[in-house]
Amino acid sequence: MPIARKVGLVKAQKIAKGARLYALGIGFFIILLIPGILIATFLVGGAASVFLFGAMPVAMAYFGGARDQSLAVIAFMTTAGVLARAFDGAPIPSALLVGLVALIIGLAARRGLSSPILGVGIVLGFLVMSPPDLTNKDSNLFTSVNPVMATAILLALGGFWALVVGKVVHKNAPIVPKNEIRDIFVVVPYALALALSTGIATYFLLTGSAGSLGAWLILTIFVIMKPRLDATMSHTRDRILGTFAGSAIAIIAIAILHIFDSQQGLIQITAALLFVGIAMAYFVPGPYWVYVMFLTPGVILLDSNAVSDQDNVALTRVVFTLMGTAMALGVGFLVQGGARQWRKRSSTTQGQ
Repeated sequence: MPIARKVGLVKAQKIAKGARLYALGIGFFIILLIPGILIATFLVGGAASVFLFGAMPVAMAYFGGARDQSLAVIAFMTTAGVLARAFDGAPIPSALLVGLVALIIGLAARRGLSSPILGVGIVLGFLVMSPPDLTNKDSNLFTSVNPVMATAILLALGGFWALVVGKVVHKNAPIVPKNEIRDIFVVVPYALALALSTGIATYFLLTGSAGSLGAWLILTIFVIMKPRLDATMSHTRDRILGTFAGSAIAIIAIAILHIFDSQQGLIQITAALLFVGIAMAYFVPGPYWVYVMFLTPGVILLDSNAVSDQDNVALTRVVFTLMGTAMALGVGFLVQGGARQWRKRSSTTQGQ
């Protein structure tokens, strides 16, 4: 076979593989959304986001190497979400809740599970900062909606739906590397740093009435801070790069939608779902900055669908990302770096 033909065949195979991965990512995300959209349309308004909040942590755990812990993640997410709804944005109990969940996630690093269950903390940030308004859709099944009970049911249903979908498509998903078991002397400072930074951030965001965009600061801390400081630094670089690139893409997309008078409507939501779906294709294999680059415009388009000043949403997200980055690095160096220096001095003293 001629060399040119071989090269062309390899390129065609790569394109086909990439297209299949994108299709899988987009299809997986849309399938996760369908039940929530139906519930929101016919039964409970605002249910789609809560349903997705229940589904995403389980999907992240299932495909992130914690498949056997999927049921525990459903229980964890449902319990944390119900408490967040019951606290109704009260700064102190909400901050303590986020800090406690962060502490549990951090301690899970001992068994290499902190990253797979990170979705619980991320979703909790959104439920605490801006819980969706759940309203009755004039259904004959009930006359009013109890937001705490409805949140519990929707989160649990979303989690089980993600588990079912995961079992169907897992053979076509990318292979995840084995989770790394961490030393206890690395895990404890990481868990404490994660709990302190997210808890403090939650308190000040709620007292400052930051709204739903404040959840991006909490999200940034969760995804940037890692058990080892060198990994935190690399994630920081990728997060900032992906956020700036994704925000630029979002601003361009909003401008194009505005030209065709298609902003704040079905076309914008469709574009948002396409971006998020493509991001899902990079969730496991990476690279991380590409995942963030596609996720950012998707979420910005969703967040700004009913907002007139859409560019402000993109810029505010960048600001909160930078603030979250600074807080994660500051607390990380203080707690994790301090613990590492203490261990070094202790080992030096014992060796004398």
